[in-house]
Amino acid sequence: MSKLNLTKKVLAFICCSVLSVGIIAANPASTDNYQDVSALTMQEIEEQKKANSDKIAALEGQISDLEGDKGFEEEQQSYLNEQIGYIQENINLLNAELESIGADITATQNNINSLDTDIKNQQEEIDENIELFKQRLCAMYINSNETSASVVLGSSSFYDVMSRVQMINRVAEYDDELINNILGEIDELETSKKDLETEKLSLQMKLENQEKRKEEKAAEVASLNEKLQQTQSEIDRIARAQQDLEREKADIEADNAKLEAERKEIEAEIQRQAAEAQRRYEESLRQQQAAAQQQAQSQNQNQGESYSGPMNFSVDPSAAGFSWPVPGHSGISSTYGYRWGTLHAGIDISDGGIMGAPVCAARAGTVIRMNNSCTHNYPKSYGCGCGGNYGNYVMIAHDGTYSTLYGHLTSAAVSVGDYVEAGQVIGYAGTTGWSTGPHVHFEVYVNGGRVDPLGYVSP
Repeated sequence: MSKLNLTKKVLAFICCSVLSVGIIAANPASTDNYQDVSALTMQEIEEQKKANSDKIAALEGQISDLEGDKGFEEEQQSYLNEQIGYIQENINLLNAELESIGADITATQNNINSLDTDIKNQQEEIDENIELFKQRLCAMYINSNETSASVVLGSSSFYDVMSRVQMINRVAEYDDELINNILGEIDELETSKKDLETEKLSLQMKLENQEKRKEEKAAEVASLNEKLQQTQSEIDRIARAQQDLEREKADIEADNAKLEAERKEIEAEIQRQAAEAQRRYEESLRQQQAAAQQQAQSQNQNQGESYSGPMNFSVDPSAAGFSWPVPGHSGISSTYGYRWGTLHAGIDISDGGIMGAPVCAARAGTVIRMNNSCTHNYPKSYGCGCGGNYGNYVMIAHDGTYSTLYGHLTSAAVSVGDYVEAGQVIGYAGTTGWSTGPHVHFEVYVNGGRVDPLGYVSP
């Protein structure tokens, strides 16, 4: 808080209390409109602090809710990561299976290629033998007669003839067997080739199936990663929201700290000014007290008062340090609270014979306000306007915290600036101002605000 603002608020307080004595004495104001400006400012500070505290509590609730949301998203993230791990393991297994199937397909294709080579080689060998066999058959057909004659004629014996014939037959049988064997091998190779091609087709189908499964798993991982990103985005959003709320909370707490510092500065300055004023008043106490007593006696005589008793009464202060303001009269005709739609901010002390009874200071202090000009000392159902309808009254500041007011007096026995002791007579009960009958209206102020007097005094 700037020094200028503090000075303004303290001056406002002073103008409405201790340092306003001269102005009030020259121009009495309505006590109904009396307000301690600085006290009201401090009240506003307390209200602002309470509002800030409510905001802080609300922000803490929101932060707690966000923390719960963040925890839920983190649990979701953990679950998604776990699922991604499981699926990734499956993908790794599928990759291993795909590699194995690929290797099997490669080996099968190599076997097929090898069989194709073998079949080709066998086919070439058959083709050569068939060609040779064709040539021999042709030659044998052409030379069949000569061959038979040459076999007979060229033989040296019958045994030799039979041997040659048998050899020719064996050669023919060998050619047939060779061709049959080669054809059989070709059939076997073709069968093996077909089997391998079937196996290759099966492996390719299995490979395609595994690839499809891998794509499905990859799609699942992509979907889970997208959800994971969404949860991370939500966690980031929650974290930013929490940071914003924490900053707002810190700003409000800093504002509360400034308000508290301002309140303490105002209180300290008020107490300092009040102590200074009281010190000045006490310096002239003896002279003012003697003059006040003479003035009170003169006023009582002028108004026909017959009181000639003691000017000071013994006091029996309550736990709060206040004594009963009208000794010997304990009736209360109206208490503190709302009546007829407005606040009755004090108690009315009234019983038989109270008219003209001495009214005493409930506690030691300095007279800061008073009115002694009301001549309407009779019951009435309207406000005469004197002293803000309090009629003749006295207001005493006891320290920087407490002050008291005594209204509807016949007359006051003290002046502004007088320092009075607890139990000292300050005036006499009457019915001036807006008063329907003889009584004393008594108020207690705490930090400028009116409170229930029965919390501080008792008959």
